[in-house]
Amino acid sequence: MVHSRETILDKANELLWADRFAGFDPLIKKAKRILANSEKINYPKGIACAKLNLAAICFLNSENDFALKYISDATPWFKTNRQEKGYVRLLLLRGNISESFGHYAKTMKLWLDAYNLSREINDRESEGEACNQLGLLYLRLCNYPRSLEYFNKGLEIRKALDDVHAIASSLNRIGMALREMKKFDESLEYYFRSLEIRKKYNHTSAVQWTLLGIASTFERMKKYREALDYYEQGTLGGDRRCMVQCIMGSGRVLSRLGDTSAAEEKLKKSLVLANELKSLSLISDAHLALANHYELIRQPAIALKNFKKYLIAKESFQSNEVKNRISNIEVAHAIEKSEQEKEIFRLKHVDLKNAYDIIDEQNKDIKTSLNYASRIRHVILPDPDEIPGLKKRCFILNMPKDVIGGDFYWFASSGSGTVIVVADCTGHGVPGALMSMLGISSLEEIINNRKIYEPNLILEELRKKVITALRQKGERYETSDGMDISICFLDKDRNSIKFSGARNNLYLIRNGELTEFYADRLPVGYSDESEVRFTMQSITPARGDIIYMFTDGYADQLGGRTHKRFRSQAFKSLLLKIHDKPLILQKEKLEKEFLRWKGNNIQTDDVLVFGLRL
Repeated sequence: MVHSRETILDKANELLWADRFAGFDPLIKKAKRILANSEKINYPKGIACAKLNLAAICFLNSENDFALKYISDATPWFKTNRQEKGYVRLLLLRGNISESFGHYAKTMKLWLDAYNLSREINDRESEGEACNQLGLLYLRLCNYPRSLEYFNKGLEIRKALDDVHAIASSLNRIGMALREMKKFDESLEYYFRSLEIRKKYNHTSAVQWTLLGIASTFERMKKYREALDYYEQGTLGGDRRCMVQCIMGSGRVLSRLGDTSAAEEKLKKSLVLANELKSLSLISDAHLALANHYELIRQPAIALKNFKKYLIAKESFQSNEVKNRISNIEVAHAIEKSEQEKEIFRLKHVDLKNAYDIIDEQNKDIKTSLNYASRIRHVILPDPDEIPGLKKRCFILNMPKDVIGGDFYWFASSGSGTVIVVADCTGHGVPGALMSMLGISSLEEIINNRKIYEPNLILEELRKKVITALRQKGERYETSDGMDISICFLDKDRNSIKFSGARNNLYLIRNGELTEFYADRLPVGYSDESEVRFTMQSITPARGDIIYMFTDGYADQLGGRTHKRFRSQAFKSLLLKIHDKPLILQKEKLEKEFLRWKGNNIQTDDVLVFGLRL
């Protein structure tokens, strides 16, 4: 009689595993009933298999914490009964959960172990699933040929078994790989074949993933209306991980279609849900989508903030260390399965390749972040030709030390005149660029929103904002971050130039003579004199005058035969020599002389020179 009960429970567990995609509520009740009956007769295998089923059902409903608990409870029995195919399923499921958290090295080991064990015990069904999962991992790591190799191997196994649900899964995965290879028409063909099978057999949760794949492919093809339709269908399914990706996708395409408020709402919702799921890969994707959205609607400060968070999350699950650990696991697996002589030859190059991969991946990440920040800077720095009073009357020589820099220029126009800003922020590269973002966003608020145009008052308000943003209190070990800046207001009503500066002087050349207007020796940032007011000077311009605003990078450049600074005096002499030339020629001569002086030396600092003929 006991044997009969055990057989019934074994069959019930097998049927439940086969139906695990059918829906959460009815399945969870069945699994708990099987578990209770197994515990009632003290049947260890029935208990372990029921808990494995519970883990799978919870995972498919994005209840990862419960899934991990049930797996932990089931693992001891399966470890002592390795020949049971349930152990292969357990390894695959543990890999699925690990992959959802972005722990790719651990995932690779679990799925390779599952693949090897499935072949050892001749479990063809699990072997096909392991191939499918390994293909997915290689897809995540952008190794598309290896990914397709595993997907196609899994498809052949599943066709031999005539497992329609599994065949649909393989077709779906091949569609993913082809999409990433930009073979969009082939990709859609595989996706729609998968969708047809899944709808025919009422494979509800799996249909949701195929809808996501189709939508993603249409998005990559820039067919945004079609993409939105399939994304919206995908949000209606019960798999929360898939739902998050569909909501995120809807937000991306709505942003492209110009529906700003709806896009922002969707993208923010996807980030909240991704955090609830504790999925680093989804959190990373959500921040990148938000960064791209804010860049598109010209909110660069928020875009850069989200891009930084994207890089942090991405680094957590796709770091160089993780990639190299995966490489090591692959090598170990290959040693077990390949001829020793071939492997010895190949392993001679593993360390060298791993070292190259580390450097190459670091360079890619750095280049990506710098280029993205540079692109945002390019978007927000204004075009002087679009500012009344500046068109074709000025030049800008902007030579950052790195891809991006801390020097920036900025313009704003009002009914009565034009504001011109040239600033040098603490540091260069990414730190300097971040400080410049703070400066630009603050100037936008002070001048464009609050309508403050007097240069001295602008500096005082800007100083307050910098001190507040950097939480500066004048403590002993505090950094002295801030900016040196010059501001001119071209007051056309009064035919005057109002100038204020914070450690940045102004040059005016008239009739071949240079006059220097001195800035206050106060920084825009905290100092012992933070309560001291900035002063303002008024200049009456004459026709043919030319003014120069600049940062200290040009004069401070090391070079020449003596490897010394170019110096302010040499800079003044150069300006006097070229001031009567056409503006475009002045810019060329300044750049040419700078490069000549620098020679083979490293550029010392960011360089910015602005010239305006009045």
